[in-house]
Amino acid sequence: MPRRSGHSAGFRYFGDMIITIDGHAGSGKSTAARLLAAELGFELMNTGAMYRATAFILGRHGIDISTEPRNISAITTIVATFHFDLSPSRIRLNGEDLTDSIYTEPMGRAASQVGKFPEVRAKLKDEQRRIAANHDMICEGRDQGTAVFPDAPVKFFFTAAAQTRALRRAEQDGLDPRLDPTGFAKLVELIVARDHQDENRSIDPLRRAPDAVEVDTSILSLDEVVHRMTQVVNRWRTR
Repeated sequence: MPRRSGHSAGFRYFGDMIITIDGHAGSGKSTAARLLAAELGFELMNTGAMYRATAFILGRHGIDISTEPRNISAITTIVATFHFDLSPSRIRLNGEDLTDSIYTEPMGRAASQVGKFPEVRAKLKDEQRRIAANHDMICEGRDQGTAVFPDAPVKFFFTAAAQTRALRRAEQDGLDPRLDPTGFAKLVELIVARDHQDENRSIDPLRRAPDAVEVDTSILSLDEVVHRMTQVVNRWRTR
């Protein structure tokens, strides 16, 4: 990936800078990360896609990630070969484009499951640091500001009410909560369960870094979110 420096109005940064965006599933961090990267002229790393791709490949190899005790040796051997290539809209693992295979609800749940495996997290941390090295990078995920890049100068933590996130997902899926209240209630339950799994895993749980700026997207429009983030970055630059 070529190196670039920020070039948006009011922003000028030369050098290698990491900005982390962590937060709950469905809180809008992926969209905001993409827009902020475009605004600042930074590159973008979607680490959630890396976990989805990992879950997909483990499934292809016949690994049942829900089985305990899991086959740690087999999983470690498989992920040891991983080499990711990322672009703003595609993810390639060992040269194979997996983008169209991983953005499903089952893959989202599987990604959260494999995120509990230390052998997976260790490899993906190494990959994330390799990808970000010597780049101006927006790093979006669950543990970027706490475990992967704890020294990043600017960190954000996204959150939103479960009901709000469920409404967004329902709109994406063409589900009308008024016509299918049972389906909508189930969607809320899935989101709450995903939060609980992410926040209570034993290794690198989802949490806000002490120096991260919290962004509640329940009460902000997308434009307001990106504007606020840009302001935070500019304040860091000029301090």
